Amino acid sequence: MSDYESIHGTRIKYLTSDPTLNSTTEGQVWYNSTSSTNKALVQIKAFSSVANYPEATFGRVGGAGTTTAGLAFGGRTPNPSANFDKTNEYSGFSWTASSDIGTARYGIAGCGTQTAALGAGGYTFPQIGGKGPQNATEEYNGTSWTAGGNLPAGINSMSLCGIQTAAISAGAGNSTLAAGTSLDYDGSSWTANPSLNTARHNVMGSGGQTASVVFAGFIPPAIFNATEEFNGSSWSEQNNMSTGRRDYNSFNNTSQVSAVNSGHTTTNVNTTEEYDGANWSTAPNSSASHRGGVGFGTQSSGLSGVGGSSPYQGCEEYDSNINAFTAAAWTSGGNLGTGRYALQGAGTTPAGLGFGGYEVSVGYKNETEEYNGSSWSEQNNMNNARGYMVGFGTQTAALASGGNDGSPPGKTSDTEEYNGTSWSEVNNGNDQVKGGGCGTQTAGLTFGGQPGARTDTAEYDGTNWTAGGALNTGRTTIGGGGTQTAGMAMCGQTPPNNRVANYEEYDGSSWTAGPNLGIGRNVFVNNVGTQTAGLMFGGTVSNPPLVLGNATEQYNGTSWSSVANLATARTKDGGTGIQTAGLSFGGQTSPGNDVANTEEFVTGTETITASTLTTS
Repeated sequence: MSDYESIHGTRIKYLTSDPTLNSTTEGQVWYNSTSSTNKALVQIKAFSSVANYPEATFGRVGGAGTTTAGLAFGGRTPNPSANFDKTNEYSGFSWTASSDIGTARYGIAGCGTQTAALGAGGYTFPQIGGKGPQNATEEYNGTSWTAGGNLPAGINSMSLCGIQTAAISAGAGNSTLAAGTSLDYDGSSWTANPSLNTARHNVMGSGGQTASVVFAGFIPPAIFNATEEFNGSSWSEQNNMSTGRRDYNSFNNTSQVSAVNSGHTTTNVNTTEEYDGANWSTAPNSSASHRGGVGFGTQSSGLSGVGGSSPYQGCEEYDSNINAFTAAAWTSGGNLGTGRYALQGAGTTPAGLGFGGYEVSVGYKNETEEYNGSSWSEQNNMNNARGYMVGFGTQTAALASGGNDGSPPGKTSDTEEYNGTSWSEVNNGNDQVKGGGCGTQTAGLTFGGQPGARTDTAEYDGTNWTAGGALNTGRTTIGGGGTQTAGMAMCGQTPPNNRVANYEEYDGSSWTAGPNLGIGRNVFVNNVGTQTAGLMFGGTVSNPPLVLGNATEQYNGTSWSSVANLATARTKDGGTGIQTAGLSFGGQTSPGNDVANTEEFVTGTETITASTLTTS
């Protein structure tokens, strides 16, 4: 039997520990004498679920960029009279809303980068004026869209690849142009190329103006598996795909090396194929079968998701490299002993604290429970039963202030401190209900709330309360995070019943308006995240009719972006923790329905792991 040296010409390295794992180690094999194992760093090919798109979308969606700096735009939503024009940027872990495209449409083609993208063609749903195939071309600069040179006719579901100033398209759906039409874009206008040998539309492509490839496609009733390459002057037939399809997603708009996923044959599929510039090979399937949507990235790292023949929000990343990705997610934790809403929290995921609240069948509660990362346990009760208070601190040094205890006039200024065992009365704070708060037991901050839509801020030094700077936007049901000298005020409600997405930061003396969140909502969570790593989740999006939120948003110090949704949409839940490890517990899923369930948030990660080799 041949050994490793005779096959590869080198001996296996004998090491006492694994080497530094990076791209230079890929393909290497070594023996780890400490663990007595043969190990290797091998390429992994797999799909993994990532953050959902901010809203359910169907139809083809334009895409550009990479899996760490991606862009999705257009598409169609369940409400056909709106939201055809949305643009969202992808960071590798989450989505952030950006400026709308000028011409709302689906079936739009896209290429380029997150800061220099191109969108062209598409189709406008009949409920909107100017229905049918579109000829609009738009350019994105990383902030906003501007009009480019129009296509010679309206075209739906064509391929588009290359860069913003040198792109190539092929295929012409629902157009007065021939189905095999190919066009070049120079940054201002379109010119004709020779047509495809096999006329078809609903194709996708990759590469550039002088070296591109298109594959598959559709002309009713035929579905094609044909592949053609362009050399700058003519198209030539190449090896066919294994499975013909239409309405699929492709990864790579700058290289002829590409991959395709999903699509429609006689039914929606989840299959994947890779093209190496000459031949096609099968690759792992995605978990979801769907057609259309958005695709961008490269053969080794692409994103497929959203869109399709019905509203769809899921996204998956395809990775063919040495890295393993884990998406951000909420997971189930242990239930509270007493299900209730309007409670508050302090601490972190493995050391959390929940206190107070309201139980529909009983009234205001003074229960206190501690969380150890898997289960809740009853502790000594608060002295004053109440809900809708402000809370912050840690599991062993928490503070509760204000709220409603059910006695006239429906508010209290009562403040209590928790030392890890029991609660004690301290100097009263503001008589605010549904206010925000953050900080520690000896350096705390409260702000906003009721009655009215308050702007006042109060600082606590462990003994006394003093007035701080006023909020720029007075509001109630407001979320809080950070510290007394670097605080955060998030979302809330302004009169008479307006959910707002406002965000403000506190520097220890005054508040400054920052970037808004993506979704306006009432929230009740406090003491979550920091000014450079914030977290917001749950809440009430509208009322009436009552719409509860399950959306989660992260803040990086510059902008808010969407991440994994809560499994259970809820409002008036308790919350605490940090951006990478948040905690949501209790709340209401509908009027009169108190819940006890807990969810833990874990942020997305990227790791490199060596494989242990075994014999058989």
